[in-house]
Amino acid sequence: MQKEDWYKPDKFLYKDLIIALAKCKKMDDAMQLWDTMRKEELFPDSQTYTEIIGGFLRCGSPTDAMNIYEDMKKSQDPPEELPFRILLKGLLPHPLLRNRVKQDFEEIPLNS
Repeated sequence: MQKEDWYKPDKFLYKDLIIALAKCKKMDDAMQLWDTMRKEELFPDSQTYTEIIGGFLRCGSPTDAMNIYEDMKKSQDPPEELPFRILLKGLLPHPLLRNRVKQDFEEIPLNS
């Protein structure tokens, strides 16, 4: 389908699919779509970051959540407060990672 002349990548379709997969804890599938979206030069928004970070935390994968967090910090748009709050809550059992995020939260100018 992507090779058809009429095909145009749709950021919102990718976003909805990624969010649905993350909520169902299908993180491998969500990351495949994430990678495809990025290859098509579409970039996640704050809600997409929030949901994929939350998905990794629900699946017990704080390392993957932190990798997405690092990607979020480098994104073109300043991060919003919600992804930080979700990370801080999900990282309660991981004090070293939580302290790192908390320090960033206090230092980075956020979109509200």
